Amino acid sequence: MAIHEDPILGGVCVIQAKRYKGVVEADAVRALWGAMEDKRATKGILVTTSWFGSAGRQFAANHCERLRLIEGGELKHLLAEHLGLDVRVGLDRKPPRRRG
Repeated sequence: MAIHEDPILGGVCVIQAKRYKGVVEADAVRALWGAMEDKRATKGILVTTSWFGSAGRQFAANHCERLRLIEGGELKHLLAEHLGLDVRVGLDRKPPRRRG
């Protein structure tokens, strides 16, 4: 958890990180929402080394003012931009869809 002291924009933020090699399912996004509700948080951030599935993305889009998803590619960019780190994070791209 992080707390921003600004009386207008601030509040409690719940932050979770997932070190996955595959898709982060919607249940993880919903669990973050539950933790936010439990802590009465104004914002939630879910960071992963991989990527989010479409159902998780849709859930976050429905709550976009309070919920932020950061996938591996964006995480890599943020680490480079803010910390000057060139890191390898998860996969470069989503694996091809499986059939069957």
